[in-house]
Parts: sequence; structure tokens; C-alpha cells
Amino acid sequence: MPPIRTGLDERIKSVQQELKGYFQEAKHLYKEAINAFTKLDSEVYIEAKEARAKAREVNWDLTNDLLLILALNQPLMQDLRIIATYLRAVDTVERIIRHARDIARSDRSIDENADHLPEEIVKPVLEMHGYLNDLMEITVVCLTEGKEVPADEVRKAWKSTKDAHAKAIAALSTLQSDTMGGKASRLEVVNIVNRVDRSAYNIVRLNGMWHHALNNENIILD
Repeated sequence: MPPIRTGLDERIKSVQQELKGYFQEAKHLYKEAINAFTKLDSEVYIEAKEARAKAREVNWDLTNDLLLILALNQPLMQDLRIIATYLRAVDTVERIIRHARDIARSDRSIDENADHLPEEIVKPVLEMHGYLNDLMEITVVCLTEGKEVPADEVRKAWKSTKDAHAKAIAALSTLQSDTMGGKASRLEVVNIVNRVDRSAYNIVRLNGMWHHALNNENIILD
């Protein structure tokens, strides 16, 4: 008996559109959290906390939609790889939103202890965020339009993220202990820097999985 594909393409397109919106929500929240960091604004944490709760619900809904596709459509092998990647993407976006929530929480702590942030810290964090945005834009196009992963672009953005991360850590190691409100705030900045790095890494790994879904071969991007 041949696989049952009735409605499969329509259901996949529906998931793609929902996933696109999910990514946009993550990008928006991340931007708000990073802006709050640069401006010492603690108020974004409430929005981030609410967005995190909403992300869990979206995660469940999208996961159930994908599992329903598996149950109803008997997808072919490539379809299975694509669906598995979408399941990973749903989890990845939820994790990125969680990272943004964590950054907003750190923003609140820094705002309570620091009067200003040195440019040598702010600049590399903004650079990292810019490269993360680039990676998310690439990923949205690939996953929602079925495009091949532009491997060189992904590698370049990931390398740039790591370079900016190294600059931020180096700056933190040379600042005076009372800069940014003391040790507690310094640790929160380290948390922010590492969260952005981890978000970018998760996106890079997702691109590797997407390449495998389309081509049934592994690729090294990180």
C-alpha cells in the first residue's frame, strides 16, 4: 500500500507558517532583552516572563501538529527527516526564548547594581546579537521555504559570533572589580554573553540538521 499523503503538503505549509511566526516572536523578545541590557532597563523582564509562558504553549501546539502529521500521513523517509527537524526547531526556538528571558532577568539584576556599562562590553554583545539575528534569518528562510543551507554564510556568522564572544570575555577579565556594580553584576554580564553564544550555537546545529533532512548527509558548520 503506498503512503497516505493526502493533506500532507498543506499540513506542512501550515506548520511552516506557524514556525515562522514563532521565530519572529523569539527575534522580537531577544531584541528587547538586548536593548534593555544596553540601556540598563529592567522592565522588559515582565514581558520576557510572559513570552516564555506563551512559548511553552506554542511549543506544545506545534509539537502536537507535527505528531498528528506522523499519525495521519505515513510520511516518506525525507518527510520524516524534515518533520524531525521541525520538531527540533520548535524546541530550539523555545530554548532561545528562554535564553532571552534569562537575559532579561540578568538585565534586572544589573540595573539594580550598575550605573553604566563600558563600551568594551556593550559593543561585542551587540555584535553577537547581530550575528544571531543573521543566523535566525537564514534558518527561517531554509525551514519555511525548503531552501538549502548556505553553509559558508552560517560558518561565517558562527565564527563572527565566537570572535565577539571572545572579545566580551577578554574585556570582562580586564575591567576593575567594582565596574558595573561589582562581582554580582559582572556574573550577570557573563551569563548574558554566554546565553547569546549558546543561542547562536543551537541555531547552527539546527541548520546542520536541516541540511541532513534535505540531503541525507552530515555537514560540519561549527
